[in-house]
Amino acid sequence: MANELNFEAHDEPLRDILFSNSKFRIPRYQRPYAWTEDQVGDFWTDLTETKGPFFLGSFIFNKESLRETGFFDVIDGQQRLLTVTILMAALRDIARNIDLDTARLIQTQDIAIEDRTGNQSYRVICGDSTKDFFATNVQAKDADISKANPITPEEKFVKQNYQFFRGKLESEISRCDSQKAKLEYIRHLRETISELQVIRIEIDSEEDAYEIFETTNARGVDLSIADLLKNLIFKKYPAQEARDVAKEIWAEMVENVQETDTELKKFIRYYWISKHSMVTEKHLFKQIKKQITDWESLLMDLHGASEGYNKLVTPTKEDWKDFKHGNRIYNSLCGIKIMGVSQCYVLFLSILRNYDKLKTDPTRVFEAVERFSFHYSAVCKGQANKVEKIYSTYARRIEDCVQTESEKKIAGKIQSLFDSLTKELKDEMPSYEFFRERFEDVGYGTSPRSRQFVGYILNKIESGNGNEEKAIDFDKVNIEHILPQTPSKDWKLTKKEIKKYVNMLGNLTLVSSKTNSKVGNKGIREKAAELVQSQIRTTKELAEEIRNNEFKWGEEEIRNRQNRLAELAYKRLWVL
Repeated sequence: MANELNFEAHDEPLRDILFSNSKFRIPRYQRPYAWTEDQVGDFWTDLTETKGPFFLGSFIFNKESLRETGFFDVIDGQQRLLTVTILMAALRDIARNIDLDTARLIQTQDIAIEDRTGNQSYRVICGDSTKDFFATNVQAKDADISKANPITPEEKFVKQNYQFFRGKLESEISRCDSQKAKLEYIRHLRETISELQVIRIEIDSEEDAYEIFETTNARGVDLSIADLLKNLIFKKYPAQEARDVAKEIWAEMVENVQETDTELKKFIRYYWISKHSMVTEKHLFKQIKKQITDWESLLMDLHGASEGYNKLVTPTKEDWKDFKHGNRIYNSLCGIKIMGVSQCYVLFLSILRNYDKLKTDPTRVFEAVERFSFHYSAVCKGQANKVEKIYSTYARRIEDCVQTESEKKIAGKIQSLFDSLTKELKDEMPSYEFFRERFEDVGYGTSPRSRQFVGYILNKIESGNGNEEKAIDFDKVNIEHILPQTPSKDWKLTKKEIKKYVNMLGNLTLVSSKTNSKVGNKGIREKAAELVQSQIRTTKELAEEIRNNEFKWGEEEIRNRQNRLAELAYKRLWVL
C-alpha cells in the first residue's frame, strides 16, 4: 500500500512545524477539541520531567489546498497543536508581568505571524465550532480568557486547560527568586517546547490521507473508529457539493448520539451488530470496510439508526405516543435507563428499525428485557458481554426474518423469536438465593443514579403491577429515611452505629415533599403518626406496621423489610 501513496515523512522538532512560517487549518469535519485535564496533565509531566526532548507523536498534514489557501489541513494532530497553542498563550500571559518583549516574542513567533505592517494572522485556524472563541480568548494579542464565558464543551475544555497551564506556570515562577530567574525559566520552557520531537507526514491529496489514517491506526495511534469511518465515507463522495451534504448528515447523526451521552464508536458498533455481524470494537472498522459497498446507504442507515437510538436511550412520552402500548414501552425504557444498562439497545435498534414489518406487537419484549435487566444487571451485576451476544443474535434474526420471509409468515416467525428470546433470558436469570444476597446492597447511595434506582423500585412497589405504572412526580415526592441518617436523641443511636444499614432500601419509603419537611429526623412515634396519614399506600401500610409492632424500628426491622422487598421484587414485580 505504501508504494501507492504519495507522501513524505520527516522527524523534526516542533519549532519546524508550529513555529515556522507554515500555517494550519482544522477541517470542518474534524472532531471537536476534547483534551481533558488528565491529558494535559500527562503532557505537562512529560514536558517538565523528561530529560531531553520527548516524542510528541506524528502529525498528518494535507497540502492539497496549500497553493489555494496558504494553509495545511490538519488530518491528525489537531488536539496536540491546539494544546501547545493554549500553553504558549498561558506562557505569553505570564511573561506580560515580567518582560513585555518576551511576551511579544511568544505572541508573534509562536502563536501568530506578524507581517511588516504589524498585522497578525494566526498559525492555527480552528474548526468552525470553536474558531471565534479560540481566536478571541487564546490567540489574540490582548486575549483575557479569565473574562470568557464558555458555552460548548470544547470551549470549556479550552478555558479549563488554559487555567491548568496558568496555574502550573505561576507555581513554577513563584519559586524563582528574581526577575532574571523568572525570565530565564520562561525562555528555557519555550525552548523545551520548541524542541519536542514529532513525525511530520505530508500528503498530496485528501484521498491519500485516508490510507495513512488506516496505517497509523493499525500501528497504535489513537484514532477512533468514528474518525476513520467518517473520513472513509466522505472519501466516497468525490463531488464537493455531495460531500458537504454528507457532512451535514453525519453532523446530525453525531448530535443525535451526543444527546444520549454515548460515545460515537459505541453507537456505531451497536448499530453494526444489530444488523450485520458480531464483532469487537478492535475489528469493527475492518469489518465495515470489507462488507460495505454502498456508502451512501450506510450513512443514511446510520443517520436513521441515530434517531431511533435517541428515542431508546433518552425516551420521551411524545416519542412513543403513536406506538401501540407506547406508554408501556416508554416506562420500560425509562427503567432500563435508570439501571444504566445499554447492551439491550442492540436488540431494540433492530426492533425499531423493522417495527412496521414485524406484524406483531413487541411491547412484551421491552418489558421482559426491563425485568431481566433488573435481576441480572442492576442487582446481580452479571456479565455484560454475555447478554450482549444474546441480544445481538436475536437482533440479526429479526433482521433476517423480515428480509427473507414472506409477509404471511413474518408474524408467526417473529412471535416464535420473541418466545425463544424470553426463554433464553429466563435461563440466564440468577437464582433467588443469589438475588436476595445481592439485593442487600440496594440502597440510597451517593450517586444520583443509585437514588434514581431506589425511586424506581419504590415506585414499582407502590404501583404493585409492572404494567400499570403510577406516574409519581419526584418533584413533589421525596425518598424518606425512616431511621434518619442523622438521628435525633430520641433514637438513642449514633450516626456511626447506624452507618451499615441506615441507607438500605428496607429503611426507605416515599413521602410528599410537605411530609418530608415535617418529619425530618423526629423520633419513630412522631414520624409514624405523620406517615400513617400519607396518601402513598406503601408508606401508610409501613407506618401502620411500625405502630402495631410497638414502634420498634432498628437494624433488625430494616434488614427484615429488605428481605421481604427482595422476595416481592423477585417473585412478583419483576417476573419474566
